[in-house]
Amino acid sequence: MSDRRGREAGSAVVEFVLVAVVAVVAGGVVVAVAQLGLFLWERNALMGSLSEGARVAAAEGRTVGEGQRVAVELWRRSVGGRVAGAVLVEGAEVGGVVVLRAQGTLPSFVPGVPGLPVRMAARMSKEERL
Repeated sequence: MSDRRGREAGSAVVEFVLVAVVAVVAGGVVVAVAQLGLFLWERNALMGSLSEGARVAAAEGRTVGEGQRVAVELWRRSVGGRVAGAVLVEGAEVGGVVVLRAQGTLPSFVPGVPGLPVRMAARMSKEERL
């Protein structure tokens, strides 16, 4: 009986370490996938906000400033103030085309992981009076 205990001494520690390593790696993968999903969702929300703002600004009788305000408000409502504040939205009209641009860094929710830099633009032709 004591010979059997001698051969199995320490096996519980080894099993614990193996299970702990697998659990930590699996947890890291889950967090990484969640962060990636959040980044993608935020990019899609930003592009949607820019597109809607450009559409508003391109409408007859509307200004680029109005479109920019719509884009910023939609973006802020979608992601909240902390994330929205990290991205600057600017607008301009060039040659009858409204352009709304966004540039900044989407913050990470994982400590030590850098944010995702974003640069995107939405363009819409200005409506003309018929």
